[in-house]
Order: sequence, then C-alpha cells, then structure tokens
Amino acid sequence: MTKDQMITGGMNDRPRQDTIAQSGAGIPDDSSRPIEADDATIGRVREDLSGGSARERLKEEVQEEIEKPQRGTA
Repeated sequence: MTKDQMITGGMNDRPRQDTIAQSGAGIPDDSSRPIEADDATIGRVREDLSGGSARERLKEEVQEEIEKPQRGTA
C-alpha cells in the first residue's frame, strides 16, 4: 500500500497520511448541514444551560418544604 493510497472506499475514505477529526493545520472542512432550531427550542436550551431556572425551581421546592407543617398532613 502506498502512502497516498486510500484506506477505504466508503463515506469516510481518506488518504493514509491525512489527519483525523480536523485536527490538522489549516481551515477545517465544515461541510455539514447547519443546525436548524426554532426560537422555543433555543430558549429552552439556553435556560437549561444557564442553570437559572433549575436553581429557581429548587429554591421554590425547598421553600414549600419549609412552609409545610413538621408533623401531620401536608
């Protein structure tokens, strides 16, 4: 096998000496489709990543538990 010969003939074929996962020098080959997301999805993910809403929910749950009676029905 020569050094420029392809490893496979499939979708992921590349020359034997090429880098993998765009780890080499130069501009990366970003030929994938752009991600499409609507505004609702973007907002939900932003809240999840910021951690603000989860913290607020936890605070509310703790406050409810504090306000419940210590013994008896709740």
